[in-house]
Amino acid sequence: MRAKQQRICVACRRKADQAEFLRIVSAADGRMGINPGPHLEGRSAYLCNSLSCYELALKHRSLQRSLRRPVPEEILQELEEVIKLEEIKRKELV
Repeated sequence: MRAKQQRICVACRRKADQAEFLRIVSAADGRMGINPGPHLEGRSAYLCNSLSCYELALKHRSLQRSLRRPVPEEILQELEEVIKLEEIKRKELV
């Protein structure tokens, strides 16, 4: 059985399985996306699926530093929406 891939959140530095994080990737051709899957190669940054980590990453510019380029405002807004939707789903399950 293969070991699961471990990654670290760029904001809180928590280490966990890759599947627990949101993946933001910056491809060599300039494209950028959230959780684009294993098909898009490039520099990746991993972020916990929580609003507190998102805000911490914004404050310390962790995503930009990790991806080595500015993150467009559209991607940041999309990321915030994804996190808020996930938090709503978690609250409904509890």
